[in-house]
Amino acid sequence: MRQQAIGAKGRLLCGSKPAANVLVKLYDKDTGMDPDDQLDSTRTDANGHFQLAGDEREMTNIDPQLKIYHDCNKGINPCPRKWILNLPDKYIYSGRAPPKVYYDMGEVNLEVEIEGESFDCIH
Repeated sequence: MRQQAIGAKGRLLCGSKPAANVLVKLYDKDTGMDPDDQLDSTRTDANGHFQLAGDEREMTNIDPQLKIYHDCNKGINPCPRKWILNLPDKYIYSGRAPPKVYYDMGEVNLEVEIEGESFDCIH
């Protein structure tokens, strides 16, 4: 078993405005019967910024994901839109959080629809 850490940061927008109070979670995606491990969770600040970091002990490399739950451009559906973004392996570090370098996703406009997105009322 190896202790592994990852971090992610960025800024979320809805159109040209900051996406404030958006729920962002950092997970280690597991396969089979093992449920995904939540490593960290936060909400964006008033300017749409977020920063997360977490660590996990696994035999193999962790499979880090960001899960973003937002209401930008969601239409009449009562549930938030759910994005799942896989993070690059090169940002996984040995040891505990915080990692040496965070994956910086920059500014992302949540208006766009991404392949595989869903709506999620229970998160």
